[in-house]
Amino acid sequence: MTILYADPIATFGKDYVLPLSWVRLFFYWHGSLVQRLLFEIWAWVGAAALVIALKTYVAAWPSYLLRVLAALVNVLSPLLTFMLGFYTSTIYSRWWDARTQMCGSAQAGAYNIAMQMTQFVYDDKDPVTAARLKQRLVRWCNLSFAIVLKDVIRDGEHFYSSYERMEKVGLLTSAERMRVERDVDRTQWTLPLMWAGHTLTRLRDQGGRFGVTELVHYMLMLQLAQLRTGLGSMYVLMYVPVPLMYRQLVSGTVRLYIFAVVLLAGNLTLLSDTSAVDIGSYSWVDLVYVMSVFFVYIGWLHVADELANPYRIAPDGLDFDDYLSSQRADHATMVDDNSIKLPTVESIADEPIPGDPHWNCPFLWRDHGYEAVPGWNRYKEYMRRRAAEAHNGAGGGVHKVRSTYDLFERRRSDELREEYGTLSGGEDETVEDSGTPVGSGSGNLPLSPRPLGGQTRCWTGPPSRIQYLGY
Repeated sequence: MTILYADPIATFGKDYVLPLSWVRLFFYWHGSLVQRLLFEIWAWVGAAALVIALKTYVAAWPSYLLRVLAALVNVLSPLLTFMLGFYTSTIYSRWWDARTQMCGSAQAGAYNIAMQMTQFVYDDKDPVTAARLKQRLVRWCNLSFAIVLKDVIRDGEHFYSSYERMEKVGLLTSAERMRVERDVDRTQWTLPLMWAGHTLTRLRDQGGRFGVTELVHYMLMLQLAQLRTGLGSMYVLMYVPVPLMYRQLVSGTVRLYIFAVVLLAGNLTLLSDTSAVDIGSYSWVDLVYVMSVFFVYIGWLHVADELANPYRIAPDGLDFDDYLSSQRADHATMVDDNSIKLPTVESIADEPIPGDPHWNCPFLWRDHGYEAVPGWNRYKEYMRRRAAEAHNGAGGGVHKVRSTYDLFERRRSDELREEYGTLSGGEDETVEDSGTPVGSGSGNLPLSPRPLGGQTRCWTGPPSRIQYLGY
């Protein structure tokens, strides 16, 4: 299945982004780029070390050969940047189109069919037969999905690779299998959709049996057409691949560039100046450059090759078996109104509205004050206190406190004044040095420099039933 990994942006404490948290992204091994490139990158680095050793301890290479290699690397470098960018963009667009067609258009059409049948297809006199009808229609939709996956997945093993396996899990009957295998040679995946459309049409013509009226028939036909369009588009990427010459040219050019860099190892200073460099001096530091260049260029090439076939069975690819089996289970559950009892119209009377005793509509909020360093907001509050003390005269007494969100605090204070009547009269909250809010005596509401939880006025109902749930 698709390899999952944690968000590399880690947090520590309240709204504190851990520095260098992106580093942990490179500690994932399964499905990582390092896993794909490990053998090849050590092979090329070993070859570069061998080249430097031969130049240093065996014999110097001709200067004209080294200058030709330097010229070749300088020419290929800008070309590869453009070529790899365009190649990767082309491959990714094809991969994304395949995913949107399969997981977007086709899957959306199948789910819409199940949802609409749950809403419109029913029979109070014969609910069991209506349930059987819906189960058959969603099974045919998933059967078309399975046939398409059987056709487009050529490499790797998956469960839906034969009609025998589909019959084993109940996706088609023996009679349906005989018709699919013998009636047509191509477009076998369209037969279940044709069966579904024909069944719905017959029900419409029989006086709208099971609620299949003219309008319901039209709506279901639109979703069947969307499903057929999405499934048909999945064949395009298989029958119209990226031109072989294009992939050969990109792959060959990238590896030719890496080969030239390896042969130039030890004399990579020639890339910047071919005339003022002593060719007889060799640098082992060039191995770092070779490794970096390989990781960037071959890494991008591997990413593009991984996406070139969106239906490949790969460690980081989509688990098609789980994808289709879970989709089929979802559809079967959605249309199973015979076992899963849907709410009745009479149950609307039990739904609470604002003002009812059971009405519950909390306003959830949290303080999103970002701290670049843990405790930074407390430090700013402390400095504001010191500034207020200096302004009012050093020593005790009363000083003003401003929260980070002054506007929000003032709005809260206004609502609390409206709710409880008597509050301190200033625009801002005032607290004493001991931390006890002014106005906390009898009949007054205690104030705090931080937002208060509990009951307050809300715009959607009476304050006795609407609460702020701060966290």
